[in-house]
Amino acid sequence: MTGVAGGDLPGDWSYSIGLWHTLRSPEVAVFGVPAQTGMRILNVLGDAIREGNPLEPDQRRDDVLNGFPVAIRPVHPSWYRSFFGAALDYYQRPPLPITQMFWPDKQGRFPWEEDVEETCRATQPLLWIRREDSSGPWADEDPKRNWPFVTMLPYHEVRAAASVADGSQPVMRAEHSDSGLWTFEGVPSAEGREELVTTILGHLVGHHPDLKEVAWLAPGQSVLRQADGAWPAGG
Repeated sequence: MTGVAGGDLPGDWSYSIGLWHTLRSPEVAVFGVPAQTGMRILNVLGDAIREGNPLEPDQRRDDVLNGFPVAIRPVHPSWYRSFFGAALDYYQRPPLPITQMFWPDKQGRFPWEEDVEETCRATQPLLWIRREDSSGPWADEDPKRNWPFVTMLPYHEVRAAASVADGSQPVMRAEHSDSGLWTFEGVPSAEGREELVTTILGHLVGHHPDLKEVAWLAPGQSVLRQADGAWPAGG
């Protein structure tokens, strides 16, 4: 599961990576709940799928949220690169099926239904509609404008040494794992490698602008900063 902090957008979002690979089930995304909560919800849904309760088009399900139904709708591919970069990184290229799981308001109404609560509506974009035919902050947002990490958004979570994450120490090593996870390490100490923390890639690039020079790393590659302080050229 991957969780994404929404930044200036109306909410966070989370999505699965691997359901299509292991079960030939569409991947699933949920918007409008905190990223950690979203990942827990998707784990519940993933377990139900593994137990033989597959996703169906335009489905209503009662096996995910206690006391409330959820709705499943397909995601139009025009949204993939905006919100699901890590999934594209994992699978290397579309197409792959992605669905969106919608949660209702306290009265059981979904975002497209009349009189739905505003928070429920505003924090859950209707991704079955083509991006070109949509409006509002979700459609207007272009998180990849002048952004060098092709399959990662500024709001994606990465792992970094604590002193690297807060900007107090430089990045000395960058790694892009086979699974698509990025890790950034600092200056090693006598005690060994510093503990890693979770941070947001955009925040990290804000502290360390030259990380744009390692965006070329493919999955399975890593790179060390050179003695002169520069990053090796690549791409």
